[in-house]
Amino acid sequence: MLYQRRMRLPHVEDPTLNGVPLERMMFSLAADGITIDATKPTTSTQDMPGRDGQLDLTLEDPTGAAYMGNRAITLNLYAIGGEDDILAAKTRLAALAGTIVTLSWRSLPGEYRGRMSLGAWADKWAGPRQIATLVTVSIDAHPYLIGRGRSIALKTGANTIHVKGNRPCWPTWTLTPAANAKTVSIKDAHGHTLAVASTTAITGRISIITDPDHRELRVNGNLMAPTLESDYFPLPPGVHTLALTGCAGILTYRPLTLI
Repeated sequence: MLYQRRMRLPHVEDPTLNGVPLERMMFSLAADGITIDATKPTTSTQDMPGRDGQLDLTLEDPTGAAYMGNRAITLNLYAIGGEDDILAAKTRLAALAGTIVTLSWRSLPGEYRGRMSLGAWADKWAGPRQIATLVTVSIDAHPYLIGRGRSIALKTGANTIHVKGNRPCWPTWTLTPAANAKTVSIKDAHGHTLAVASTTAITGRISIITDPDHRELRVNGNLMAPTLESDYFPLPPGVHTLALTGCAGILTYRPLTLI
């Protein structure tokens, strides 16, 4: 007896906007597909009398790289069907215009994130009936792919961790103070310290967000400031040693990848 086995085709994930496949939004990529423009480093130089060339005043991240500017991402989309279907597709897509969206597909190590703008609609007609529409979607995107959140449990004392991605990322710390601890601190191997001090024992959960856009430190839900010697330091990619004093906790971060 002859047996036949059906060959499994590879699963190809459709590009998604805010986690929703374009197909579910009743759109498909046109022939021009997706264009991701280059991102340029933000540099600064200054002429100095008495020396050749220019003085490089560029701010650098912990890896020695200049900080990168945004990049433009363009999606060329079309929708086909009856007029009611096309109108529903237009309405759903237009609701995202002006908002911050995420874009991802296939095996990318993260998602692009940026503010979306919508181009003009190019409607196609067959006689008196509309049969398709084309549109260009633009995203003013963060230069890096933002990966899924990762969490690492940390103990009091030395901890060795491995940070993914290829660019420094900004962690969130959730710490539990030790009994009777008046000072809680995190130190890396590069001379950075992030500490909270009190005249009495610190109680309750300590939550520290280091992201420059949403930076805050809370103890038991109350806003506080770190010590003057503290630094909200990022985590470069690779292996790190972190020393926790007066606490244990959880480190959460989203790896950043430049491609």
